[in-house]
Amino acid sequence: MKIKFFSLLLYLILFFNFLIAENVIVIITDGMNFDCLSIIRKISPDPLKGISFDNFSQIFYCETTADNTYITDSAASGTAIFTGFKTENGFIGIDKNKKNVENIIEFCKKNSFLTGVITNTRVTHATPASTYSHVEDRNSEYDIALQLSQKDIDLVMGGGLKYFLKENRFDKKDLLKEFTKKGYRVVKEKNGLKERTDKKVIALFSNSHLSYEFKKDTVKEPTLTEMVDYGLNYLYERSKKMNREFFLMIESGRIDHASHYTAFKELIFELLETEKMVKRVLDFASKTNTTVILVSDHATANPVFVGTFTDSLLHTMDSYFINNVDTSSKENLLKTLNNFKIKFTDISEFSVNKEEGSYKGDHTGSDVLGFFYSKKFRIEKIFYKNSELFEIMKKSLTDKL
Repeated sequence: MKIKFFSLLLYLILFFNFLIAENVIVIITDGMNFDCLSIIRKISPDPLKGISFDNFSQIFYCETTADNTYITDSAASGTAIFTGFKTENGFIGIDKNKKNVENIIEFCKKNSFLTGVITNTRVTHATPASTYSHVEDRNSEYDIALQLSQKDIDLVMGGGLKYFLKENRFDKKDLLKEFTKKGYRVVKEKNGLKERTDKKVIALFSNSHLSYEFKKDTVKEPTLTEMVDYGLNYLYERSKKMNREFFLMIESGRIDHASHYTAFKELIFELLETEKMVKRVLDFASKTNTTVILVSDHATANPVFVGTFTDSLLHTMDSYFINNVDTSSKENLLKTLNNFKIKFTDISEFSVNKEEGSYKGDHTGSDVLGFFYSKKFRIEKIFYKNSELFEIMKKSLTDKL
């Protein structure tokens, strides 16, 4: 009799746990292509143990095209991902007819979910802006900042401070003061993350993008993983107190920038930091009711891996990393890169006109890899349009996937 009772009790616990909706974390690895995953695997401190990307439940392919062109930008792709609508390059949160469409933050607020946006770019940049704003020009970052101040997002972390300051704005609005009036805690430096708070938080650590991990003063600026660690703890505690699920968008945005300018050292460190961040997120998800979707908004062709350099170089590079790389510390990796046979050029030193055959990387129209993790849900297909991911987010949050 006791065995039957405990069996029934266990069944009921599992049953009601299954009915619980999921938190949703979406990670955008901006510009990351297939080759970037190969780099992560080759420079991982312990490649034989695999990398964090191996621990997702499912993998899928994702199409990235914009409504008006085969090759997307981050504005159109971000809009597709976070609204479900394909649109034209440069548009954020509006369809091709320039009509506002509901984004993920608006959906979450309508359904009383907690929300967070974390990026190592400006919080007003195309990808994070796609989660909450509506503009016809992605460069309208002063307008995007104003919209952000009106969105009531629980946690915002990244760069772009200058767009919120009174002295820089044509309307002379002090947006940080507006946040304070609304009960936010405003943070401008890394030390500010040490203090726990029950308030909503906006943390802006730089006037523009946060520094590349390779060049970062980690005393002043947090790493992407440090921001994510803070964000996960903050939203988890807040969700327990308020008995609500949360949505969190995390962008590793400087992969794209390093790829555009063939800044190889910068790219390496951005990828290593992304690997570290993904490990932290999956560790959190494995202990909570959390769905994780990781996808690139588009691929950016880093010419280290295409055309410009020969296959023999790729072979040389692969062999060199496998046999000689010790990436257990930043110092070891820098020593390896500096000793490498090919002189990789730093972003500040590199300038070759496209007309003369530039080494700069551009967006491509290729599909990207997507990754899915959930203890409860499974996705149904191996191929998705980026505009289909919005439904997966909504259904995970509302327990309808």
